[in-house]
Amino acid sequence: MIIKYSHEVGILGVLDKTMEASCIVRNEINMQRSKHDASEVVYAMTGNQYDKKPFMPRKFPTGIWQVFMPQERQSRYLAPYFIPTNAKQLVRVWELDGRGGYDEATDERVMDHGYGLHYSTSRTTLGCIRIHTKDDLVTLVGLIRGTIMQNQVVTLEVTE
Repeated sequence: MIIKYSHEVGILGVLDKTMEASCIVRNEINMQRSKHDASEVVYAMTGNQYDKKPFMPRKFPTGIWQVFMPQERQSRYLAPYFIPTNAKQLVRVWELDGRGGYDEATDERVMDHGYGLHYSTSRTTLGCIRIHTKDDLVTLVGLIRGTIMQNQVVTLEVTE
């Protein structure tokens, strides 16, 4: 099964269904993330919990990614399901200022993982694709589960 998402159009398509979705991130490009507030700092999901690297969030990377079995979640930002993918991208590491907020970008880059699809009460994400309604998310989860249970691969094609 192939799921398609276009950043420009904001529509996720699977089989004969379409769902409103978005990937709005707050960062230094759109000046929506406070640079000097330590609580606004985001750390890359590098796969090494001891190697925390601050970065400014980026939208879900374009490309073709594998989708895995949806996971139940309780968090208000990820409930009721998080749909993991193997999407990843290089992100620029930021230096922090004396108060723990962002200072400036460095030349160092690190691979960031952990991108997926989910519903959220927030309008923005840290780079995931946000499905706009819980009903659409539940429908998508059912389609993905059914496909994976039949030992078939689910892919996500993300375009600009």
